[in-house]
Amino acid sequence: METTVAYANDTKTMRKPHSRVVRKSSVSKKNEVPRTPESELMTVEEYFGILRKRVNDYYDSL
Repeated sequence: METTVAYANDTKTMRKPHSRVVRKSSVSKKNEVPRTPESELMTVEEYFGILRKRVNDYYDSL
């Protein structure tokens, strides 16, 4: 009887090609939102005052 031996490390193993490395720093710079100066920002009281007026106008129209 003849015995056969199978080897795990065969010469016909497949190799994966090297993948390209992409830096994400250029992507994050494109998506930055410019900051608004503080003089153009709305205060909390102004925001809720406008919101309160809109809600009151909506319920008055019903």
